[in-house]
Amino acid sequence: MYKIIVSSRGQVVIPSEIRKRLNIKEGDILSADVEGGGRLVFKVARKDRIKKGVVAQTAGLLSDMEMSGLEYVESIRKGSGRRLDELENC
Repeated sequence: MYKIIVSSRGQVVIPSEIRKRLNIKEGDILSADVEGGGRLVFKVARKDRIKKGVVAQTAGLLSDMEMSGLEYVESIRKGSGRRLDELENC
């Protein structure tokens, strides 16, 4: 059993173990109903999952890097040039 705290705005966080177990992903729509005895029941509606494109899926992927994306690309380009020079001199 998990305890979930309701925020001042009425929001709740579904624990990660439950999300993994039920395969709940971003964009899924949950329906909620109150059953007898004050029981709150959520149901996952997978068919309503919002699909994201490749760009949206990869947005922010490199955001925690110590260098900018441009600096990263330049460092790769510089490194590949050095390897080519080494191969040509063999």
